[in-house]
Amino acid sequence: MTSETFSTPVRARVVLIALILLVGVLTGAQLGKIAPLIPWYTGELGFSLVAAGWLAAILGVFIATCALPAGWVIDRLGLFRSISLGVAALTIGGVWLAVSLRPADIFAARIIEAVGYFALCVGLPAALDAISPTRWKGPVLAIWSGFVPLGFALSDFLAGSVLPNFGPPTFLLIIILLFAALSLAALLLLRGYPIAVPSDGSGSIRATVSKEIVLLAISFGAFVVVSVSMFTFMPAFVAGAGNYYLLSAGTVALCVPLGNVLASVLVGGRGPDFMAKLGAVGFAVSMLAAIPAFALQDPVIATIAALALAISGAVVSSAQFAAIPFSTPRAGSVAVAFGLVCQAGGIGTVFGPPIAAWIIETSGWTGLGYFLAAVSVVGLLTMLPLTRVTTR
Repeated sequence: MTSETFSTPVRARVVLIALILLVGVLTGAQLGKIAPLIPWYTGELGFSLVAAGWLAAILGVFIATCALPAGWVIDRLGLFRSISLGVAALTIGGVWLAVSLRPADIFAARIIEAVGYFALCVGLPAALDAISPTRWKGPVLAIWSGFVPLGFALSDFLAGSVLPNFGPPTFLLIIILLFAALSLAALLLLRGYPIAVPSDGSGSIRATVSKEIVLLAISFGAFVVVSVSMFTFMPAFVAGAGNYYLLSAGTVALCVPLGNVLASVLVGGRGPDFMAKLGAVGFAVSMLAAIPAFALQDPVIATIAALALAISGAVVSSAQFAAIPFSTPRAGSVAVAFGLVCQAGGIGTVFGPPIAAWIIETSGWTGLGYFLAAVSVVGLLTMLPLTRVTTR
């Protein structure tokens, strides 16, 4: 690549995209930061395990109920203003959470965080779409789709480094201040990219919710059910019935970004039909890998199947996010489309693990494998009609 290609504006755009992706990872870390603190909340602050579970789930509940209307509101307010408000809410809530010890204050702070969280889950990918040249959109959004698992990994890493010496309040303060610092840097750069609000009536929910976007949302919900159910219960499986695995559950989870990177490379310069085909292939791999991952006791085959299940899921979500801008109707809004897809994912986050837990209790770990395979079939079937979609 020549030096002329990397002119100053392009460098600035690359830096901004990288910053927004990092802000996304720190946003995902705010979702995952409660998990390593559950023993502290239950052991020292008097929370029941159910209450601690709700504390961890509040952000997902808001996504499940509010993401679609949030997409419309964001489209009306404008991306810069919406992202700024989201950053402010998440920062205020996060700092309040870090200094709070009373349950009422803790839940109030978490609710404020939730408002900022769902605003950013919709606004940040819409901003990436708006500032990325057409040939970059697919690869950039494919990378973005991994912000939650990367955020969980980051929160686990920071917890392991900070908690033994400094305690939970310091951990919570560090993770929110890192988010605030990166967000401020991103906003300062984003301010130079005017993003107009539609004034002609376009961008409405009705104009956006086409058959293609609905199918993408359903298929993304199926992916989330498979992914969240798998990673919620895999640590317990590997620690018990699946102790023959050759890798730990954490190591399997750390392989997820390989799928995001692979999909980012593959979707470059491609249209939504190719992205749908890639997602369909990912679901097919998930379908084939789910049962041996939890039903076979051969260490090599089971471990390979678990890795295939994790990586193929990342390929699926990357292909789906990459396809959203190219599948949104011309009169529609990409922000609203992201809102609908994220809301379907939030619903999957809320209902997937309880259903998976019931299946494990009634049918064992083999039943979980069949459940994940069946949901993958649903995802595959909803992706197939999208393989004929051309760029709008």
